[in-house]
Amino acid sequence: MSQPLRHGLLFPLATGLAYYLGAGLGVAASEMSEGIAVFWLPNGILLVALLSTARRHWPPHLAAAVLAELAADLPTFTFSQALGFAAIHVGECLLAAFLLDRVARPFRLESLRHVMAFGYYGPVVACGLAALPGAAIYSLGGQATTPFWTYWRIWWFGDGLGMLLIAPLALGWLPRARRHVERRPFEAAVLFGLTLLFTLWVFYPASGHVEAAFPRRAFLLLPLALWAAARFGVWGTASVVLLIAGIAILATLTDRGPLALATPEATVLLLQEYLAVLSLPALALAALLQELRDRNARLQSRETELRTTHDALDRLNRELEARVRTRTEALEVANRRLKALASVDSLTGISNRRHFVEQARIEISRAKRQGLPLSVVMFDIDFFKRVNDRFGHEAGDRALKALTSTVSGNLRAGDIVARLGGEEFILMLPGQDLGDAVQTADRLRALVAETSRTQYPVPITLSAGVAELAGSDELDDLLRHADRALYAAKNQGRDRVCVAPAAGVPETRPTAGPFMG
Repeated sequence: MSQPLRHGLLFPLATGLAYYLGAGLGVAASEMSEGIAVFWLPNGILLVALLSTARRHWPPHLAAAVLAELAADLPTFTFSQALGFAAIHVGECLLAAFLLDRVARPFRLESLRHVMAFGYYGPVVACGLAALPGAAIYSLGGQATTPFWTYWRIWWFGDGLGMLLIAPLALGWLPRARRHVERRPFEAAVLFGLTLLFTLWVFYPASGHVEAAFPRRAFLLLPLALWAAARFGVWGTASVVLLIAGIAILATLTDRGPLALATPEATVLLLQEYLAVLSLPALALAALLQELRDRNARLQSRETELRTTHDALDRLNRELEARVRTRTEALEVANRRLKALASVDSLTGISNRRHFVEQARIEISRAKRQGLPLSVVMFDIDFFKRVNDRFGHEAGDRALKALTSTVSGNLRAGDIVARLGGEEFILMLPGQDLGDAVQTADRLRALVAETSRTQYPVPITLSAGVAELAGSDELDDLLRHADRALYAAKNQGRDRVCVAPAAGVPETRPTAGPFMG
């Protein structure tokens, strides 16, 4: 960029325009009702503008960013809120630029040291500190329904991701940023094409949900980021990560893909954690490999020093392998954490307790809002301990799987069946009143008793308790009623369906406490 263009008014105006467009996109792509963004693009744009100019030329860029933030935020927030956000974002970028300017001038992501300094001073320090007053503005807004520290984490991750995804890509266009990366247009086209296809495949399943036959996990995209890191440097890695991030954000905002959870807060945090785990290690690896390529280039230009530098290069290669192993292990730990968030019971393949609680609370809220009936059936296998003792736990596990297959295959599309633990199951029936739910439960009880004689490893029977949502009942109340009815079915001889007593009838036994999921 020419000196007159960079130091005149055109460059700050371009910064302000880019900041405004990024801010508008961030506000429009908000997942939460309070308007908080999944990731904040403009701070990456402003940070690159500051790092590209001398400190004496920073004020016009900062002023343009403040005006752009006000213009983008005012349709959604009050003037005082918009002014507060502008001050926080500008201060955040100013602090990050000041710290990075002390590391190197001009600052470039050309080594592991620079990448780690960028990740620490920008997304960690500057964004973490700025998130405190930012979260305070949301919490004091008068309509906040989210805890302060949840706001803080989402703001911190969102602003940090804005720097992490945008700044490396923009810095790659500056002089000398890609000087030792070979041009591989065909390989680059293949990489970006595969990234686009696989990301769409993971986050936009054709059936509207992630298939159980071949789970579409977000960590499956990690090799594409590592490919970019190994072959195309920091700039290529940033491009691939940004492509994945764009598709992941668009899909998750429409409740699609493997990162969409029951609440906006949980969804935003999981999405932000995933993008952070994907991007920062990949950028660090790209910087390591770029650093190695730079050193190799210098070695080739100093043939007279080849003998004395050979040992140093060998040590660098060993160090690089150790660092790659360390980064790979860290990524594997993060991937296992993502997999642990799965909502499926590992034995039966149906919903687990945690997922049922999330879905049940949604269905109860919908039933109350729309005035629709809703019932639950709690059932378990009679004398299941005898089955395990007599036939072994393997036979017991096969019986649980067979039971799950029978029940799941005879439910409506909107019904929810989950395993609470052991031989105990829960069934939620949206739209069914107590009479319909009793008929459904008895039909399943009879079907299991009949099919288990010929198709199960051992014949089994079921006892079930049925309860209907009434009045101000919440999930704990509903499950307590169903559990009491199940207890009555056990007391009356098993292999039967009982309903919860009417309101005011005393319980026949002490309950074990509310069901908390």
